[in-house]
Amino acid sequence: MIDNKIAAAATKVALEMLVPGYMRAAYSSLASSGQEVRAAESGGLAKLEEEAKKQNIVMEFQAHQARVAQELAIAERIGASQEVIIEEYYDVSGKGQVGFKADSEAVSLGASGEGRRVTKRVIRFTGLDGHGDGKLEV
Repeated sequence: MIDNKIAAAATKVALEMLVPGYMRAAYSSLASSGQEVRAAESGGLAKLEEEAKKQNIVMEFQAHQARVAQELAIAERIGASQEVIIEEYYDVSGKGQVGFKADSEAVSLGASGEGRRVTKRVIRFTGLDGHGDGKLEV
């Protein structure tokens, strides 16, 4: 029994040291949301739909937090790197047409659309900035 407690404590310490905090938070959130969904299943369809809406809002919020965390991590790496190469391409464009034609024989109505989305993001970091501390200086 004591060996199991020691093994569990050692595993917890190892995970704390090796797994980044944001990953632990993501796993914890997934486990929690899974429990909430299972609990809502027993409450019927209305309860499950309500839980699904709530989960969607939470996921959107967490996705926003992940994007912010990613940008902060990139900023830290930029400050710690000797050389940084960033290539970003974003092109979101579209066009549409609507037409109407009427004559003595027929009436025609038509619509068409076209969209294009190009995204590319390449960020390369090389070397340390000479300070060796890996901290961002502003």
